[in-house]
Amino acid sequence: MERTVSCSRYTLTVLWEDPAAPALYTVSEADDARALSASLPAPQPTFVCIEGVDWNRDLSPWAARKVFRGGEDFSGEANAFLQTLLTELIPAAEASLSPAWRGIFGYSLAGLFSLWAMTRTDTFSRCASVSGSLWFDGFTDYLSAHPLLGQPKRVYLSLGDREEKAKNHRMQQVRTATEAAQAVIEAQEVPCAFELNPGGHFQDILDRQRRAVLALL
Repeated sequence: MERTVSCSRYTLTVLWEDPAAPALYTVSEADDARALSASLPAPQPTFVCIEGVDWNRDLSPWAARKVFRGGEDFSGEANAFLQTLLTELIPAAEASLSPAWRGIFGYSLAGLFSLWAMTRTDTFSRCASVSGSLWFDGFTDYLSAHPLLGQPKRVYLSLGDREEKAKNHRMQQVRTATEAAQAVIEAQEVPCAFELNPGGHFQDILDRQRRAVLALL
């Protein structure tokens, strides 16, 4: 079943078979979520896809300079987006659901947001950061000083093995930052897997997300 909900300035697409199935929240296009759902074996989790997100604004935890010439600086408004997610988007998505548990996952900057959100709320018990932008300025130090809240059951991190070959110096730190994140999370006695996949940042995105979801389930 599928339901679309407009909430604030965002659009939610909810894909579910069992209203009690685990609910996985992700910032992505609805078509991508449909393809991801179709790639998974039964029983299916519920997917809540969030569209209408301004990535540089809504997913950056604090202000930082841009990484690409001609791009935009990161304005650091993730906290406002997280509050909207908690107080408006989740209640709207779950109006007819009673999920066994909630997880959050995302790709690239949405992967950074997903892991950062775990330090700000205990709403989610599982998290996946897929090719996550953990190179983001100051994030390693932040994660070291801000434990994941609640008692998370599982965290999954992944990267392409060529992502550290990026031309941008800041983005070259992504593997070092991701390995540091794994160490910090494991030190908190939270199960955390780190997987390297072949290729660069934009390769095999659907398959990488599928592997992440299977790891969370």
